[in-house]
Amino acid sequence: MKTPSRGGNQMMYDGDDGPMLIFHAAAYHLSFLLGAAAILNSPIRPVHAIKTQLTWVNGIGHNLDHMDLPTTVIQDLFGGSEPEFCHNPTAMTSEEDYMGYLGDLTQAGTQKLGRITGEVDSLVSHLKAALGRVGKSGRIVHIAHSQGALITSLAARQLDATEISRIEVIAFGGAAAMRRCAETPFARCVNYYSVNDPLLALVPSAERALRSGFLGVCSRGLPSDEPEFVFLTPRGGDPILDHGLLGPTYLQALEWEGRRFQRLYQPIRHRAARAISIRAGMAVEALLELLLASLRVLLRNTVLAFILFVQDVNARIAHVVVDLIKVIVKPILLVLIILQELVREAYRRLSGKGGEQEKFEPIEQENNLAQLNRFLD
Repeated sequence: MKTPSRGGNQMMYDGDDGPMLIFHAAAYHLSFLLGAAAILNSPIRPVHAIKTQLTWVNGIGHNLDHMDLPTTVIQDLFGGSEPEFCHNPTAMTSEEDYMGYLGDLTQAGTQKLGRITGEVDSLVSHLKAALGRVGKSGRIVHIAHSQGALITSLAARQLDATEISRIEVIAFGGAAAMRRCAETPFARCVNYYSVNDPLLALVPSAERALRSGFLGVCSRGLPSDEPEFVFLTPRGGDPILDHGLLGPTYLQALEWEGRRFQRLYQPIRHRAARAISIRAGMAVEALLELLLASLRVLLRNTVLAFILFVQDVNARIAHVVVDLIKVIVKPILLVLIILQELVREAYRRLSGKGGEQEKFEPIEQENNLAQLNRFLD
């Protein structure tokens, strides 16, 4: 029996025992589905969850195509809740457009000085619309990365305290630190920074918190109070890589935030239904893999043997044909060539063209002396 080996995100099974191993995997997923179904049918009724909306805003250098992957990752990590992004456009026309990148940096510099740009106004409208959808008792969970945190801090100045109090903001490598205070009474506020993030040098409050160890806890005397700054050990070892929202450092924190979101804001039925959906997909995938493995065994044991048989028959037929050519066809060709020569000879005799014999007549030579005399004359 051969053991399974993992390749990519799939399990690959080698050898004839593959179908049996895949069958066990399918049975495992199906047993989980039965357990989850029992939970759904239980008489326990979960507490009604707060209506929430996920939103996020990107940093510099993102065109619309760049928004798809982070949006999908956030949705997956946050239990399938669909996030709505507010696109912070870039001046870059391609990955190699350094002038466009410089334009993005220049714009961020003016925003750092307090300038309200169109991107800020767009985020204000985006957040107000999201607040309207969740209602007065709902909550916005807003994710901001890099320049997006700076835009969020400027947008918060254009929201009233009631609106801000219904927003949780989670910043990753922000160009500005989000603070929970009287002017911006966010429902929750946390700033994640990798300790090698280059933007730390642009955010004095974050740098002071890192150096002093004071993490800016806005205490209300509750056990649930948490620090506003969370500093992370770099997992990539490269400041640019660790600054990325989907880089190894911030992705780990994003996963934790996703689990927190599911635990607080998604009812048990929602989580169980999502788990069933995922497991059902995995069970179907395992069953399809089982079918494919069985087909491979069938092909190897039947169709492949038939192909080898046909190839052997073809080889034997070819050998017989070659023998027939040597034994029958070649003598026939020789007889035909002889008959052709006989016909030609008969034709020459009947036409009379072949009766005269060719004779050799030597050329008479003149006397050498006579030739000399003629030359001298």
